[in-house]
Formats: sequence, C-alpha cells, structure tokens
Amino acid sequence: MTEHFTGHNKARLEASPNRFFLACAILALSMALLMSAALAGTTAFRKEWQFASDARV
Repeated sequence: MTEHFTGHNKARLEASPNRFFLACAILALSMALLMSAALAGTTAFRKEWQFASDARV
C-alpha cells in the first residue's frame, strides 16, 4: 500500500512542472495581449490627437 502512495506522490511531483509551465505560458500570453491592446490604443489616440491638431491649424 505504501508503494502506491509513493508512486502517486512521485507522479504528482513530476506533473507539477508541466502545470507551472502552462501557468507561465498563459501569464505571458495574457501580458502580451494586454500590451498589444495598450499599444494599439495609444496609437489610435495619437492619430486622433494629430487629426484634431491638424483641424485646428
């Protein structure tokens, strides 16, 4: 019975880095998505600002 539990714990420990890698990958992808959305937003805002300043002149 003890061998069963040690095997289970060993398998659980071996599966742990895969979950950690998956969590890191999801975190990195979500950060990249947020950064690209922020960059697109600031670019659109700059173009609007440029058009507004051109219209005033």
